[in-house]
Parts: sequence; structure tokens; C-alpha cells
Amino acid sequence: MKESFGDRPGVRWTKPTGGMFVWLAMPEGVDAGPGGALLPAAMEEGMLYVPGEFCHVPDETGTIRKNEMRLSFGVETPDRLREAARRLCRAFDRLRLSGSAR
Repeated sequence: MKESFGDRPGVRWTKPTGGMFVWLAMPEGVDAGPGGALLPAAMEEGMLYVPGEFCHVPDETGTIRKNEMRLSFGVETPDRLREAARRLCRAFDRLRLSGSAR
């Protein structure tokens, strides 16, 4: 994640000590949900993730964060995980540069 997203402002991720998933948060305003532009762009790159909104309960105002995603690392090799991160970053950069990441 650091290799691909380390210099992208506002992108954060967990550093798991176990389990099978990394939680990735894009900058505020980036819609990583099923209705946003990032998911189809990632799929065009051959990368699929679970939109974070499927993993959250709405807060007291009914809001669900749409800028987050869950990424699985449990079944791939380190080389394939690096490639997956590169592909996701390419999709994000393409949308960010076109102004359609939001």
C-alpha cells in the first residue's frame, strides 16, 4: 500500500497484525461505493474490492462513509498484492486527474 498510495494525500490504510483484510480510506468526498466512479474504474483495471458502506452501520444522522473499502490479502502472493495495489492506484489516479473521483 505504501508503495502505491504513500504519496497520495488523504489516503489511509490499516496495518493489520492478523486476519485477511486491509481497510483503505480514500480522501473525503471520493465515492468508493457501488454507485461511485471508483468501483467500475477499479474493475476496468482488473481489481475488485468490497465497498466499505457494506461494512458500516449508519451513524446517528443516518450517514454512511462512502470513501472506504475492504481489501482482502489472505489468498494472494506478495507480488500479486503489489500488482493489485498498483491497479487500484491507477484507477484512483485516472479518476482524480479527470476530476471524476468524487
